[in-house]
Amino acid sequence: MKITNVCIEKPVFAWMLMIGTVLFGAVAGSRIGISQFPDVDFPNITVGVSWEGAAPEVVEHDVVEIIEEAVMQVEGVRNLTSSSRQGGGNVTVELDLSRDIDLALQDVQTKVAQVQRRLPRDIEPPVVSKSNPEDQPILWVGLSGPFSPQVLADYAATR
Repeated sequence: MKITNVCIEKPVFAWMLMIGTVLFGAVAGSRIGISQFPDVDFPNITVGVSWEGAAPEVVEHDVVEIIEEAVMQVEGVRNLTSSSRQGGGNVTVELDLSRDIDLALQDVQTKVAQVQRRLPRDIEPPVVSKSNPEDQPILWVGLSGPFSPQVLADYAATR
C-alpha cells in the first residue's frame, strides 16, 4: 500500500505525520550548530613594490609581471590579482584554504628573492606580507560634538 493511499484513507494520520515532521524540523533547526559567519582566515599574501617616479605602465611591465610569473609557481595558488600605480604596485595571491599560510609566505618570499635580480636596480626591495581581507574595515564612522576627544572615544566604545 502506498503512503498516498494511506493518507487519503486516514486524513488524521496524514495530519499527524505532517505535524511530526514540522516539529522534528523545528527542534533540529534550533539545535543545529552551524555558524552563519564562520571565522575563516583566508590565506592571502601581498607583495608590495615601490619604485619612485615610475609610470604605471613601466611598473606593470618591468616589475609586476616578473613577480606574477614567479609567484604563480607557488603551490596552491587559487587567484592572483595585481595593480600598478604611479610609483609602485601590488600583487595579491589568494591560496587554497587547506594551504598553511606561514609555509606559503616562506615560499612566496623565496620566489620573490629569486627574481629580485631581474627587477630594476633602483626599486625598493619588495615587501611580502600576510593579509586577511576580513580584517579590513567595512564601515568608517565619524563622531563629532562639543565634547573632548576622550569623552567621544569613550562614548563610541561603550555604545
